[in-house]
Amino acid sequence: MPLHRTEAVVIRSIDFSESDKIVTFFTRKFGKLTGIAKGAKRSKKRFGNTLELFSHVSLLFFQKENLGLARINNCTNIQIYTEICKNIEKIAYASYFIELVGELVGERERNEGIFNLLTDSLSLTNSRKFGEALARIFEIRLLSLLGYQPQLEVCLACGLPLSGKERFWFSAARGGILCNPCSTGLGRLSPISPGTLKMLLLARDMDFKKINRLVFSQQALTESKETISSFVHFQMGKRPNSIKFLNRIQSAYSLP
Repeated sequence: MPLHRTEAVVIRSIDFSESDKIVTFFTRKFGKLTGIAKGAKRSKKRFGNTLELFSHVSLLFFQKENLGLARINNCTNIQIYTEICKNIEKIAYASYFIELVGELVGERERNEGIFNLLTDSLSLTNSRKFGEALARIFEIRLLSLLGYQPQLEVCLACGLPLSGKERFWFSAARGGILCNPCSTGLGRLSPISPGTLKMLLLARDMDFKKINRLVFSQQALTESKETISSFVHFQMGKRPNSIKFLNRIQSAYSLP
């Protein structure tokens, strides 16, 4: 069995037996990969705390030719997100990021852009409170990297370009925006202002190192949550468990 090493983020980890774990990683070189860590619950020397959710690690694994479960040989920490683990709201947002990657990216589909987006977003979540704005940025960039990005620049029906004067509506089923005349008779659509659309386009295209310069208004946060989040969940075919968890937390603690 060939031996491989790659950077990875733990996106799922479950107990398999009294001593083993089944762990799913999103890796830089191999995309999403699931493996078994033999003796992980007993061997602190080989694994320590590296198989916990959100762990950014250097992964060493064996792989059979039939591409079944990988055999996880060893993990060492690259970055420990200590602040995420101390804050329930940060845990909720980080859980949302890894759930989206786990659900929307296929097995063994290598995508270094998505790997960088995930690690950068976890680092930003760890270092400061970014909340809803970062969730919207993550969603629109992930959709773009997957090739699922909605049409946000022109009306899907007539091609009317985005301007500061027109009113637009978003359709998750159709995958984009419609101008006011073209939206008539199309059922339930979500309103979205030109300002919110321009903010989402900036969030999609801006250098991630400068992303903290983006300041979402309350209107932009509300509209983008109603539209982009609904489109992400439409692509998944379900409402993510992490969103349900986040909503319960925000209701209980009245988080902004």
